[in-house]
Amino acid sequence: MLSIAQKVLAPFARQHNVGNCYEFYTALQVLRVMGLSDADHGALQPLVGQIAAMNSRSAEKFTATYERLLTKPAGAGAAVGGVRVVDMRNVTQDDGDGGTGDLMLVLADGTEKSISVCEGKKKKDGSIEKCLSNPTCRRFGCDDADVQQFKRIEAAAVVAYKAEMLAKYGADEAAWPSRKPTKAACDATSAVAATTGAKFNGLSAERKTEVMKDLLRVSAEAGSKPADLLCVVNDKCTAHLLFEIRGLAAGCMWAPRLVVEDYWLNMYLGDAYIGRTQVKFNNGVYHKGKTSSLTSSWNATAVMNKVFDLAPVALA
Repeated sequence: MLSIAQKVLAPFARQHNVGNCYEFYTALQVLRVMGLSDADHGALQPLVGQIAAMNSRSAEKFTATYERLLTKPAGAGAAVGGVRVVDMRNVTQDDGDGGTGDLMLVLADGTEKSISVCEGKKKKDGSIEKCLSNPTCRRFGCDDADVQQFKRIEAAAVVAYKAEMLAKYGADEAAWPSRKPTKAACDATSAVAATTGAKFNGLSAERKTEVMKDLLRVSAEAGSKPADLLCVVNDKCTAHLLFEIRGLAAGCMWAPRLVVEDYWLNMYLGDAYIGRTQVKFNNGVYHKGKTSSLTSSWNATAVMNKVFDLAPVALA
């Protein structure tokens, strides 16, 4: 078990990402159910220290998750659908392995089950949201002319942003706050969203379906899905919900459309709201002398239980 744990956790010590702590938490939960002993847990401490150092912003979540695991007894083995889990690997950086899955469970019969991990919780209305994609404007059907228009909007936004910051905080750019809402950013992203929404809604019904399925990470075949399992971890990494993604939800109507609201592209299938995409700059309008793209790295978030058939599942 120790060798499996080291293999699965080691990638977190080589790269940092805001979602790593939730994947780390999930991996440890599965390992413990599989039978990770107290002794093996102790042997992981140096590696966990490296992971926390690499992911310094979430270091406390990593160390607390690691320490809290000892309050749970080691399991006698994990299983999915009655088939024992014999191995696991980390696929969070490889979209070609496991789709949107972050961890891959290898079962005794040779089959594999991917787990897609996200931070969140079930809301009061029962909805479960997850960012499934970070699309560019082209994935909504925008073309070269649209991209050039967006780049002009992007450049104008930098000028407006600098003027806004100068008026509010003075000439010292080092004193300008980052990642704060600004009128320059809102105006630019709202303009791009309006153009993108109109472009998408003007596509043929067939093309709109292709685009939406791409955004939701499902293929053209009915019943396809972005991963086999979904693990939703709370923001403190103290609890989770685990679901089997059985396929597309019953009655899912592929009649996609977008409703633009400021810089949001609200996504609908027929009359059913199924999520939204935030049009945004990749790293703020202007930060430390650098500008960033307005045409890529948007956030497409889906209400998972409106698009997919989710069933609670336990590994023990």
